[in-house]
Amino acid sequence: MRERYKEGSARSARNILSVIEKAKDNNELILVFLHRSVDGDCVGSASGIVSIVRSFGVDAYVAIPEELPENMEFLGIGDYLFRPDGDTKEAEEFKTRGTIKGKKAGAAIATDISESSRMGVSGEIFDSIGTNIVIDHHASVTTRSDNHWIDPDSSSASEMVYYVAEQVSQITGRDIKEVLAPNAAKAVLAGIVTDTGRFTFTNTRPETLETAGALIDLGGNISEVCYNLFDRKSKPKFRLSAKARSEVRFFCDDKFAITVVPYDQFVYYGAGPDGVDDVVSAMRDIDGVELAIVLRELANGEIRGNIRSQEYFDCSKFASEFGGGGHLRAAGFNASGDINELAEDIIKRVQAAL
Repeated sequence: MRERYKEGSARSARNILSVIEKAKDNNELILVFLHRSVDGDCVGSASGIVSIVRSFGVDAYVAIPEELPENMEFLGIGDYLFRPDGDTKEAEEFKTRGTIKGKKAGAAIATDISESSRMGVSGEIFDSIGTNIVIDHHASVTTRSDNHWIDPDSSSASEMVYYVAEQVSQITGRDIKEVLAPNAAKAVLAGIVTDTGRFTFTNTRPETLETAGALIDLGGNISEVCYNLFDRKSKPKFRLSAKARSEVRFFCDDKFAITVVPYDQFVYYGAGPDGVDDVVSAMRDIDGVELAIVLRELANGEIRGNIRSQEYFDCSKFASEFGGGGHLRAAGFNASGDINELAEDIIKRVQAAL
């Protein structure tokens, strides 16, 4: 670990160990929170935290606000996940009593997110828990406290969580293999791979590669991770992706590319909501394109926007205009209304900006 990570990771490790001790004393559990429109980094970092907490004999769950995407099922973390709006016995107990297996949540830990407004159905739960710890790497985060470790220069929240696991290992004298279970190591590796674009984005640093190597030693399989997250395609997803690519429109002297995927196309091709995850990066990589946006309509009518840029367009700032956020070169938002009208509004805004 490089020197600049030590203070933040050590502070986070001590904070987490403190709430673990409190949960033991009070027979409580710990809930871990992530953002809606889940991706590899939020899932990976949250899984790492659950593994750390459970290694000390304290129950912990990821309060995931939606179904785990199909391409992440290979991670084998189903036992880590809790759907507050699900139809399981645990979800029903939580709705009626505010407990899971008879235990209340004594602390909330958020990874890859700090604003409850972007946690979907889990946001109110996060706000209701008195003790909150945050580990995040988004530059748009403005709140700071001793319980917050925010590092916009880190490749991913997952890399940050690995450093926390290292610190927990050092503080307690436990082998890191006891702290990060093999499936958690795989999930954390998947988070790093996701947010670095297979180590091709400029946020990939020497320590990022060192961390990936350590996670491979702990049980992460980089070939399996890359294949499932980037290369594997079902026939329905392949056809839907091809359809979305064929309908890309270009503006601003071909510097801006946008495509719209209504829900009826997901139904027609029989693909899930992650069926066009690969499209926005492919659009950004077209010669001459600075900005790429994909709008997809979900089953509940919500619209999800994914934004990517090459060199100078601030994706996070643009996403904030629609209540979203993210990074300088990659961001997203959720909206409502007519998807085609939203697309036309976006086109006008981008034309004014570019």
